[in-house]
Formats: sequence, structure tokens, C-alpha cells
Amino acid sequence: MDETRARVLLAEGRYKEAMQIIGEAVNTLEGGGEQGLLANALTLKATVHARLGEHELSIRNFQRAINIAENAGSVDSAALAVLAMIEEHGKEGLSEVEAYHAYRRADRLLAKTEDVEDFARLRACARIVMRRLFGAQVGEQDFYLHDAVQAYEGRLIEQALKEERGLLTRAAKRLGLTHQSLGSILKGRHKKLLPKRTPPTSRKR
Repeated sequence: MDETRARVLLAEGRYKEAMQIIGEAVNTLEGGGEQGLLANALTLKATVHARLGEHELSIRNFQRAINIAENAGSVDSAALAVLAMIEEHGKEGLSEVEAYHAYRRADRLLAKTEDVEDFARLRACARIVMRRLFGAQVGEQDFYLHDAVQAYEGRLIEQALKEERGLLTRAAKRLGLTHQSLGSILKGRHKKLLPKRTPPTSRKR
């Protein structure tokens, strides 16, 4: 009943009231054994956090809901939590790589679904992720090939730096570049990514 009331308040835009109710429901379910119900409540709580602009708390609660649902064997609850996370944060809260992996996870969890609404949400999430990965599409008014190529290059470099923990030499090797070439690209075309690299250290000769 509390979850239903919170959903109504969420739909009405009464986010603080919804948070109070769903927060109490989550606290109650924390002490019980109904992990599927707890996952559903956490998903709703995460959605309310997102609407309140509390993005870090929101993503944290979404991830907890997904893990609890999967561990409890509640595939549907886990899938719905992933879809909700993409809907709320896929456009900018998650990185391109995180959004992509979240979609892959949802697609795997819903592989056998016959629910039309869930399938429609999955397709909508696919569009969100594709938009993040590829940006503006050919034919759109703001499309410029040079900008699109440069943006895609930046995403690949950002991913390589993240996977290699900011080590420029390793990231360059992953991208098929030399250390010097990647350093020049960062300083020239992708200065925003410079903070993501590990600060260079002087070597003794």
C-alpha cells in the first residue's frame, strides 16, 4: 500500500512526500525476508531521488536494487530496476560505457519476456543508449561530420583511460597509438579529458 501511495505521489510530482513514504517502506522491508519487495521499493526510492536531483543517491539505490533482486532470483524486478536506471540517468547521469552495459544487462534479463510494456521500455532504453553512443544522427539540423567523429574519438579515449586507470601509456597501447600521439591528441582536441589521466612522473635515467 505504501509503495502504491508513493507511486501516485511520484506521478503527481509530489516528490518529497513520495520520498517520506517509500523511505519508511524500505526501512520496514530491510528487516524482513521479502527481498523481491525490497528491490521494488528501492527502485522506486531511486527514481524519487532522481526526480529530486539527488543523482548519486539515485544510482546507488538502483544498483543495490538490481543486485538484491538478482541475488534473490527475481529476474523481473532486476530488469525493471535496470530499465528505470537507464530511463532516469541514461541521457547523462551514466557514462556511455555504463549506459551500454546497463542496457546489455536489461536485454539479458528480459530475454524471455512476453510483456509488451517491458519490451516497449527496453526499446526506448535502446534509443537512449544509441543516442548517447552516437550523438546526433545524419540529416539532423545540428549534425556535422567533423564534430561527430571527434566526439566518438573522445568517448573511445575516455573509455581507454578509465579501463587503464588513467595510465596514458597503457591507454595509448589499447588504442593502437604511441604515448606521445595520445598525449598530443589530449592536449589538442580533448583537453576536458586531461584530468582523467594519471599525472606524469619524472623518470630517472
